[in-house]
Amino acid sequence: MPDTSSIITAQRFAKGLTFQEYLNSLGETKARFEPHIAAFKLADSDASFFKDAVKKCGAIKIVAIGEDWCPDVHRGLPIVEKIAEASGMEVRFFHREKNPDIMNLFLKDGKFQSIPVFAFFDGNFKYLTHWTERPVEASKFYDLIRTELSQQKMPEEEMRKAMREKVAPLADEWRKETVKEIRAHLADAIKKR
Repeated sequence: MPDTSSIITAQRFAKGLTFQEYLNSLGETKARFEPHIAAFKLADSDASFFKDAVKKCGAIKIVAIGEDWCPDVHRGLPIVEKIAEASGMEVRFFHREKNPDIMNLFLKDGKFQSIPVFAFFDGNFKYLTHWTERPVEASKFYDLIRTELSQQKMPEEEMRKAMREKVAPLADEWRKETVKEIRAHLADAIKKR
């Protein structure tokens, strides 16, 4: 469990961007979020779970870390926003590059600045849990695709485009897996309180 107490405070949280402020600040990359915003619907059973989590914790704050060039952020940020809308949680967005102190609290495997990160806190900013990057199954698939495409020795930008094309049909399933994993993390954190 990271020691977040000196960095994630009410004052620092208030400096983060709301989802709409973040979207309004984007240029051309805003279009990459729109299909995910439109496509994702939170299941009623998931909405109930997250509402119950808020009741058990009194309040839940979510620190979202990312950058607008990242496909995992395009897919993941709308999910956490809809979770917040359905449950009464509050989300604030922080740019990874502008907030290295926050990012460094949640390094994947202790060394990678993987995004997005969704860190959950109770109303007093006591750390509950966090979720990083993408679902486990999605990471396995990414690794396979990256290996396959790297053998074709294409330029980096072409590789990214090819990966987006291969991943696009899986977005709905990965959004569902993201919710499932976040639920599991939060359920475990609440049991340990």
